[in-house]
Amino acid sequence: MKTLNLEEAAEFLKMHPVTLRRKANKGDVPGRKVGRAWVFIMEHLADFVSGRYPEPRRELRLIDGGKQQEENKCRSINAGKRGGFNSKPQTGKEYSSLLGLK
Repeated sequence: MKTLNLEEAAEFLKMHPVTLRRKANKGDVPGRKVGRAWVFIMEHLADFVSGRYPEPRRELRLIDGGKQQEENKCRSINAGKRGGFNSKPQTGKEYSSLLGLK
């Protein structure tokens, strides 16, 4: 596994380092900030360019024997936690009576 700094990764992707930093910060390009420096894995960048890397803010794609499947995962940060609203949703009749509508 070969790692690249920001300038090397920008050269590999044929883009300006400022643009790469912005895209990596938004999560559009695979990379991590370690301390004050950005670190990119060459294999991940190659997968990103070839389209095998998952699109930003989407579920991971499982590749099994050439077949691709998308996992449906809950994206909520509160998944598995207790709390939130416990009241039942109100029906149209209840809303109408509360608002004094016929």
